[in-house]
Amino acid sequence: MSANIIFDLDGTLVDSAPSLCAAGNRLTEELGRAPVDVETYKRFVGRGIPKQVEGLLEHTGGVPGDLSAHVARFREIYDENPLVATRPYEGVAEALAALRAAGHRLGICTQKPTEPGRRVLGGLGLSPLFDGFTFGDTIAVMKPDPEMIRNTLKDMGPGPVVFVGDSETDAATAANFGCPFVIHEHGYRKRPWAEIAHAAHFATWAEAVPRILAVLAAPQAGAEPLRLG
Repeated sequence: MSANIIFDLDGTLVDSAPSLCAAGNRLTEELGRAPVDVETYKRFVGRGIPKQVEGLLEHTGGVPGDLSAHVARFREIYDENPLVATRPYEGVAEALAALRAAGHRLGICTQKPTEPGRRVLGGLGLSPLFDGFTFGDTIAVMKPDPEMIRNTLKDMGPGPVVFVGDSETDAATAANFGCPFVIHEHGYRKRPWAEIAHAAHFATWAEAVPRILAVLAAPQAGAEPLRLG
């Protein structure tokens, strides 16, 4: 049976933290603040750009004035070139192609806004592999609201759903929707991946395909989370 496999973007399919951190450090430089390193910046990613900028500013001394003005400036800086230091994780394209070849439909469900999200997917040659897309500004809510997954499914089809991500927010989104969650160990989060409820996990994208297919084959797929591997 064909299934719908929906993926987060940042920290799951692509390592975008260096690009986001570079934009954030330009913002802090303009505010006369010291830069942060990429590992620190990863803790701010995953809840949308406003929360990301708020986390950065709080970490570096607090939010000076109107947060929305700083969010707008960050977007100006980042949108100049969201691909400047963004790369897909090794084996991503091959894994996605294998899942499509197995007859499954693929979707994107990300907090990243449409403009940079489309540019990242297109610039890395990943766009043609996906059937459904929901970005951080596509609808009025963001993850962990399950409507993000429902909206992605509008352009997909019937069948089981699995969500693949890297963070607490992604796990909560899958739980709120009621589908299994598969976690990428090398993503962006506040807690160790093993502490986040998941049906399966993978460290490399070569491992991802069999792990995802095993979740789909399990009797519990689409019901209670199970643990594999």
